[in-house]
Amino acid sequence: MTARGGGKKELDPEELMKRKFRAKCLFRALGRLVMANAHWMIEAVDHYEGLDNVKRRVEQAVRGKARKKQLLGVQDKALLNKKAEERTDQEKKYIFRIIGGLKCFKRYPNNVKKKLAAVTYFKYYGPGRVIVRQHQEAHALYFVVTGEVVVSQMIYDELLQQYVSVDIGTMHSGDMFGEVSLLHNIPRTATCTTAGHCELLVLMKEDFKNVLQASVQKQWDEVKRAMSAFTYFDALDEVARREGCIVAKMKSYLPNETLLGDGVGVHNFVYFILSGRCQMIESLQVIVSTRLGHKYYSLYDPYVPKEESEQDFDTKYFGAYKDLIKDSKSSQVRDSMDSSAVKAESSKRDSSRGGSILKSSVQRNMSVDSKCTNVTIVTKEDGRPSKESGRGDVFEGGIELLEPTGAPELRTSVRLSLLAETTKPPRNIKTYFMQVCQFNPGSSFGFGENMRDRRIVALTHVDCMLLPMIWLLQRNTANIWTRIQHYLEKKIPTKKQLFKEFVSSRRWQEFREELVDDVVSRSNTVNWTSVHDVPYSIRMEEMVDIA
Repeated sequence: MTARGGGKKELDPEELMKRKFRAKCLFRALGRLVMANAHWMIEAVDHYEGLDNVKRRVEQAVRGKARKKQLLGVQDKALLNKKAEERTDQEKKYIFRIIGGLKCFKRYPNNVKKKLAAVTYFKYYGPGRVIVRQHQEAHALYFVVTGEVVVSQMIYDELLQQYVSVDIGTMHSGDMFGEVSLLHNIPRTATCTTAGHCELLVLMKEDFKNVLQASVQKQWDEVKRAMSAFTYFDALDEVARREGCIVAKMKSYLPNETLLGDGVGVHNFVYFILSGRCQMIESLQVIVSTRLGHKYYSLYDPYVPKEESEQDFDTKYFGAYKDLIKDSKSSQVRDSMDSSAVKAESSKRDSSRGGSILKSSVQRNMSVDSKCTNVTIVTKEDGRPSKESGRGDVFEGGIELLEPTGAPELRTSVRLSLLAETTKPPRNIKTYFMQVCQFNPGSSFGFGENMRDRRIVALTHVDCMLLPMIWLLQRNTANIWTRIQHYLEKKIPTKKQLFKEFVSSRRWQEFREELVDDVVSRSNTVNWTSVHDVPYSIRMEEMVDIA
């Protein structure tokens, strides 16, 4: 039906209603998209502290506080949301510069980074959002820019007779996830959920095959070869090996770099040495004393209690009753002195005489408890604080006289508090470092053995494979990992054994020096040889053997 004068064709009411409904749905989807991305879109807005304090808000606005540097700005994120085919060469170069410095892309060469700059997209997920779900089909690979992602799996619990969700790890900034399903063309092996506000870079499945599949396959094969070098993993099936390749970490260390100890290293991970050599070094605190021209050594270890002899045991436990009798007698003497002091004070209200009586009672208490090193005495006489001293009077012997505020008619009371003395290390203590053992390729450590005062340092360039201890214990075939831990604790010398070796080496050094001096003193020839004539290699070997 057409109108006169060649007017436009009128739309069908049903078609008009469909268009309106489609426009309404698009507007709602746009609104939901804006609300979902509002967190990163308004990050440049200043947030003032102390909203009720107008003066403070004005000072913050005038001062212009420094904003926290963001890894990706709003313009960068908007550019990364642009379709890959619509990006110009100049925009690709700019994206290459900004993502090249990100932690998640540092492992790739520049030619791979340039390809990633052309096909990566920016994604934001709010707290509690599921990014990938277990057993679903894989469509993309994810790089964590900011935030944390919790990885969980559905495991069948035989006790509850049902599937339960178990957290197996957390992904941080710089980590990558989702490559296993794309690499092996299998469903998702775990569920990844955001722990807070997370910003991710996404690489789609087709782009992954063209850009990153070769690099990821190379890393995967490297971990697989490392696991095959140890016979511990021969009994694992293909699924377990795949999980091991997922959780494994490859680390390289330079000579003289600390692998584990002194707050350095990856805790709760087991180290498997692939190449290179490293050594375990322990620090010994030795008390050196000189008597009659000879040096004597004793081990100082405040963490280990001193061994008690039978005489010490009798004195500590069976001699305690004698001390109780003495304490009861001394307490009776103190009670009689306190009662006499209170009676004398109640009969004479003179403040000066009351102060003298209090001081005399304090002196008598000091004579009775001569072993007390720090005594705090609180007096409640008139409830008024002393004006001459801010808190109280301090007497000789560490006695402090306190006068707290209170009711003015309270009687005088004396309270004794004993403060425990902190043990101080002796002055003539020296620290020595000794080599405990060496680890060669094929060795492993980090099973929970004693690492107190110990550290593991690389002697050469060392390559290691790190596996989580919890993952190994879940696949503890024939209790192999616990047996390795017991073997290491048995074979590695203890601190006392190292101290005995240290003392014997010192004794041998002293005997050798005395023997050389004795032989030299008997000869009439003049010996001009000094320690500087000895080659450095021999001196270094002797120093390593001694300390």
